[in-house]
Amino acid sequence: MKVTKFEIVKVPPSWVWLFIHTDTDLIGIGEPYLEGHPEAVIAEVRRLEQAVVGQDPRRIEALWMRMRDAGFGYRGGPVTMSAISGIDMALWDLKGKALGAPVHELLGGPIRKSIPLYHATGGARGPTSAPAGHRLPPGPKIGAGESAAELVQEWGYRAVKVHVHPGSGLEATGSVDRCAAIVAEVRAAIGPDIVLAVDVHNPHPVVAAQLAGQIADSKPLFLEEPVPLEAVESLTRVADHCPVPLAAGERWMGKEIFARALGTGALAVVQPDIAHAGGITECKKIAALAEAAQASVALHCPLSPISLAASVQLDAAIPNFLIQEHNEVNAQRLDGATVIGAGYLREPFVLDADGSIAVPPGAGLGVDLDRDSLEATMSLPWTAIRA
Repeated sequence: MKVTKFEIVKVPPSWVWLFIHTDTDLIGIGEPYLEGHPEAVIAEVRRLEQAVVGQDPRRIEALWMRMRDAGFGYRGGPVTMSAISGIDMALWDLKGKALGAPVHELLGGPIRKSIPLYHATGGARGPTSAPAGHRLPPGPKIGAGESAAELVQEWGYRAVKVHVHPGSGLEATGSVDRCAAIVAEVRAAIGPDIVLAVDVHNPHPVVAAQLAGQIADSKPLFLEEPVPLEAVESLTRVADHCPVPLAAGERWMGKEIFARALGTGALAVVQPDIAHAGGITECKKIAALAEAAQASVALHCPLSPISLAASVQLDAAIPNFLIQEHNEVNAQRLDGATVIGAGYLREPFVLDADGSIAVPPGAGLGVDLDRDSLEATMSLPWTAIRA
């Protein structure tokens, strides 16, 4: 089997999908996208295409290295790594389809058959029943506690994450009480048995440590992004005074920075994004590094159902999986159930009574596109979705 061409499609509301065609009837799908920089990633995918066309797509590790080394001595960076990540997803999809097996079987077999999800709330609104393929309109302003309670009581989630924004400088110490009050409000609204995580968006380490002390009674699963993005070593400044597990990594690319962060001994949860950190290939290695450091994995996933499907395949096969994020844009209430990916996937993910989704048993990433809905919604006669 040889790769013959790449086909790139922009997908509403804001995503990019890649279809890798071969000289067989098999096509692999991936998601090469970086929020706010789609055109740059598309250009990089086109540059890397020449390293993959004509090659056997089943030689995933070799192709990953070939793409990594195709930069004339320059490696990594968010644009290149996002391009590699999307290509890597599609290669794994192809290999699974060629072997008639889901990706998780190729990664060592499933450890679990269902994947618990969390849904984020910032106090603006919960998910929506708006048609797939349309960006959400601004919703009514409601409190964070009310929004979280809706996610639990009406939508069936058993885990939520609250976003608070103290600010980036030392002056943000003045916001600590306000942020702590929001976390307490959410905990009171959802009760003691629902998993609660807190995202603080890269504040000064001193601010994160102060906030962690105030929210400890709410028993958060983790405190996410407690230091500035590049300040890996500052994790210890928070951990030394922090009664809450620390999580980070959604904007880190490649295993090397995760190795540095884990080497501090301060990180309890790594959060690589499978569409940015290097795809399934690199995230499997990051998960192994985390396992050796007694850390768990909670993959970041704010993108389309394709990235979620790739994440779920890896989640199923790694021993230190913790919980999976998903993009609330994809969630809808249909016929009394919470479904994720309706309008995009022929069989969307369905949230069960435990707030989890089943690992799909199909070959490759385990999902098939809802071709009729995609063509009708987007008015695009795609070669790929009709192949």
